Amino acid sequence: MKIRPTKLARVIVPVVKAWSLTLGYVQVNYSNYLELKKQGQKVIFGIWHGELFPLCYLHRNQKIRVLVSPSQDGELIAQVLMRMGFELARGSSSKTGVKALIDMLKKFKADPKDMVITMDGPRGPRHRAKEGILYLANKLKLPIIPVRIKLSAKFIFKKSWDQFELPYPFASCKVVYGKPFWIEGKINKTNLQDKQKQLTSIMNTLV
Repeated sequence: MKIRPTKLARVIVPVVKAWSLTLGYVQVNYSNYLELKKQGQKVIFGIWHGELFPLCYLHRNQKIRVLVSPSQDGELIAQVLMRMGFELARGSSSKTGVKALIDMLKKFKADPKDMVITMDGPRGPRHRAKEGILYLANKLKLPIIPVRIKLSAKFIFKKSWDQFELPYPFASCKVVYGKPFWIEGKINKTNLQDKQKQLTSIMNTLV
């Protein structure tokens, strides 16, 4: 008998919160975001799928809008994030990619909020920025804030495509915020791959 995502989320959320309370968070260059926030500038946080866990607690209750896959696994993640104080947009960068971007665009125009996108989700390739975040940033004229996680001790789920990282209790967790990445000009087929490579390179050099 399968447990419904809503019921499972009610169990997972207290565990995530208790687990995260043991972590030694250190935010590096968080001012890259705070300076924009002071100016009233909204941003898109770009992260890797496998580094999601520590950020759920760190940025809880900030009403950040998250793009979550409509898959069964995505439903569980959505239920957890909603209970952690995030807002949701449903869709992935694969089958429903266009629909997901349109949903994010509409929701932002109706109610502007900071957003976060797992740039290599929902199924990879791992640590490679996809085009969705670039189109969204370009269309809405928003900067991308690259974010990386560095854990002092962790368990890596090596059989998962994203090699999901679960920090050991009481591990130190360094969260590094990159400089705002603005998309100048228009995104087209000619410069898209270059932008993807540039953003991927920035992410890889943060930690």
